[in-house]
Amino acid sequence: MEPRGDAAAESPDSFEFTFEFYLDRSARIEADPNPANNDRLETASLTESIFDYHTQYGRTYHAYRAGSYYVPNDHLELERIDSQYEILKILLDGRLYLAPLSHENPPRKIIDFATGTGRWAIDMADEFPQAQIIGTDLSPIQPQLVPPNLRFEIDDGNEEWQTGSDWFDIDYIHFRVTVAAWSDWPWMIRNSLERLRPGGWLEMQEPDCDIDTDDGEIPPDNALKRWFADLRHAGVLADRPVHIVPDLKQMFIEAGFVDVHEKVYKIPLNGWPRSNKLKKIGEMWQRSLGEGLSGFSYAYFDRWLNMRKEEIEVALVDVRNALADQRVHGYEKFYVVWGRKPEYPGDRGAVPNGQSIYSETTILE
Repeated sequence: MEPRGDAAAESPDSFEFTFEFYLDRSARIEADPNPANNDRLETASLTESIFDYHTQYGRTYHAYRAGSYYVPNDHLELERIDSQYEILKILLDGRLYLAPLSHENPPRKIIDFATGTGRWAIDMADEFPQAQIIGTDLSPIQPQLVPPNLRFEIDDGNEEWQTGSDWFDIDYIHFRVTVAAWSDWPWMIRNSLERLRPGGWLEMQEPDCDIDTDDGEIPPDNALKRWFADLRHAGVLADRPVHIVPDLKQMFIEAGFVDVHEKVYKIPLNGWPRSNKLKKIGEMWQRSLGEGLSGFSYAYFDRWLNMRKEEIEVALVDVRNALADQRVHGYEKFYVVWGRKPEYPGDRGAVPNGQSIYSETTILE
């Protein structure tokens, strides 16, 4: 059969395969004029492997850098992350950031670390269409249909950061509810300072892993108080310190940021407040935290506190009851810290005496 045209020439029927041809050492092996790109092959292999999620405790966990993050990535957790996003939108009065970003002089480069489902990054891309935004995460759980100025990358911020041009002279770096993700917070903050452009901003929005009240003290035998204490202990053992959030402001200052601000919100644990807004936030936070308790606990408590899944679930019965108890007027603090990279040597911020400025505001209305 004679080959006809290019399509026929590429058909297997148009080739003769003989052992004599391939075993004849005098025959010349022709080089492919369009060789495969090894980087592309490696990327394809990586793309396949990142979807090969690890399953344990009846939940799924990330495959890339498997075991380095202790919270699931299944649909239950994704729904909880999205509901948490809605709560924080209400808490922050619809604002995505507190740093003084400007629409008159909009940011050009933004990086969102541990972007999760990508909701924040998508909303930022809509608000600043001129900016190029990168959202990073260990799990490919973000939507594919996103604004054209946004891309998601699989990356681990605990490792050396990327060196492409998009990763330098950044205008704004953002972290939100990433408290269980990092082993070395001061290193993350120093790296951010190095990668920002002069005058660029770093902002971290993180919950304190503890509960408090304005009615004296919460007893140490309160089941929810104990659970947070166990989580902090497990975090230290796992090299994922979750207790450091109240120290972020000082870390910013020590790293060299100026104009460092801190704003602390109180998130009610359930619907106990009189204020309608805070009652709604509390009810939503109770639901979100309650839905996340198992996922937060399994890997941490099994690997580091030697608790079996069945033991964990029995303990969580009391934790959920304590979370729902409106007789305890408890709240969780939510810290927002932002600071600016100095624009020139000797830039010490807005205060004439050369001190970094910061404000501490606790909101409970």
